[in-house]
Amino acid sequence: MAWRARHLTGGWATGGQYRQVVDSVLRRPDEPGELLAYWTARYGRAIPKPVKRGVADAVRRLYGGRALLKYDTASKGYRFGDILNLVHAAPDPDKPWQGELFRYALDRRHNPDTAVPPASNHVLTAHRELMALPVGERRAVVTAPDGAERLAAAGLTWEALAGWLQGRWTRRPGRR
Repeated sequence: MAWRARHLTGGWATGGQYRQVVDSVLRRPDEPGELLAYWTARYGRAIPKPVKRGVADAVRRLYGGRALLKYDTASKGYRFGDILNLVHAAPDPDKPWQGELFRYALDRRHNPDTAVPPASNHVLTAHRELMALPVGERRAVVTAPDGAERLAAAGLTWEALAGWLQGRWTRRPGRR
């Protein structure tokens, strides 16, 4: 395992530096899962502690409500809950909301039908409300005067908008 870490860092990292190197290269919330997927495909299921700790540090820095909505999807090899289970990331003490978010990410992974977002996270609760709207009422939300603000408050990205509307988002009713 030490050889792998030395090899990946070009031989210059020592001791606790492996952890810092891993944390420093992970920039987006989807990258901890990408790294773990690559590592397990290349080296097997055994992940060295410095790699786990570096990923855990990155998770504390990168994971938030909007990141969960954008990157925690079924199409990913490692979901947020899988990563939390694997690296045992503790919430950042400077982010009191992160403990609830981590519990929700675990619930989404293991009990998706009963997972309820934390009431303190307004983005996740607004997103859940939008997802609960019947398909026939969704276009009215987009075209409402406060539609853009409501979609933004719910963390709905333009990539997710067409899927949420379940159809083209440029067509107006009654027009072709």
